[in-house]
Amino acid sequence: METLIGLAAVLTMAFVPMVVYALVLWWFDRYEKEPLGLILASFLWGAVPAVIFSIIAQVLLDVPLYLFVQPSLGADLVSASIIAPLTEEPFKALALLLLLLFFRREIDSPLDGILYGALVGFGFATTENTLYFLEAFGWGGIGGVLRLALYRAFIFGLNHALFTGCSGLGIALARTSPRWPVKIAAPIVGLGAGMVFHGLHNAGATLAGPSRWPLLISILSDWTGVVLLLAIIVWTSLRERIWIVRYLRDEVAEGRLPASDHLLIQSYWRRVLERTKALLRGDLARWWRLGRYYRLATELAFAKHRLDAFPGEPDTVRQIDRLRRQLAELRDQMG
Repeated sequence: METLIGLAAVLTMAFVPMVVYALVLWWFDRYEKEPLGLILASFLWGAVPAVIFSIIAQVLLDVPLYLFVQPSLGADLVSASIIAPLTEEPFKALALLLLLLFFRREIDSPLDGILYGALVGFGFATTENTLYFLEAFGWGGIGGVLRLALYRAFIFGLNHALFTGCSGLGIALARTSPRWPVKIAAPIVGLGAGMVFHGLHNAGATLAGPSRWPLLISILSDWTGVVLLLAIIVWTSLRERIWIVRYLRDEVAEGRLPASDHLLIQSYWRRVLERTKALLRGDLARWWRLGRYYRLATELAFAKHRLDAFPGEPDTVRQIDRLRRQLAELRDQMG
């Protein structure tokens, strides 16, 4: 029975905090929710392939390291602060590169890049924490799991999301910027920033002894990065609302969108209220159509913003025409 309770504690502390953090971040993406399939795929990439590839690469590099670097603490420090970031971050960022190559339309703003990157990080942290918590249960029982969870799931619960969020931000800037220097440099700088934050975190954790004071290095680096990314998330969310106001104004002037709908679409809370009213009336069809209507209108605003940055882009022009047709059809259905 104790073993079953211990396994339940391990899985709960590994999964629940990461899922809660992911849901909070998902809420910030208020105006145009990303496809659920891509959200799950990003999380699963971090949880499975990225972990497997990272372990293989670290084993290959750690074997010669521990043969030639002495004493043990020196090898541990090099492995944790240099080899781990160099192996884990590129494999996690590979998911973001695949998104850019095959689902580039889903990356409309820096917020999307941070969201997908953080989801990969949350998936990676879930698997990594599971392995560490199982080890802690072996030597310390449930108490050992809970003590370790205090650090890995709460104090440092956002670290992998931070590291890969930096990579995601770089990918998103490359996608959304019209400037070639930014397109080339942003992914490299983003990945590099994630590696630096990762290295600082691991260095502090590795050097921490009985006094624990080196953990301050990890805490300061992690939370400085988290606050910076959070500031970018809030700023980007405000910018997205400005895009909705600005680029749908023309749709109102040209008679394609009612002014009342324009006012409603630009307010997240009014969107929620309207859909809640439909839900309370039991009108699930209208609840679903309203959600799709708001999403399509937001996509139209974002596409028009992109056309401003990349004038004459054929795919974007076709996307705008398609979104206008879909909005008109959906508005007719809702009456």
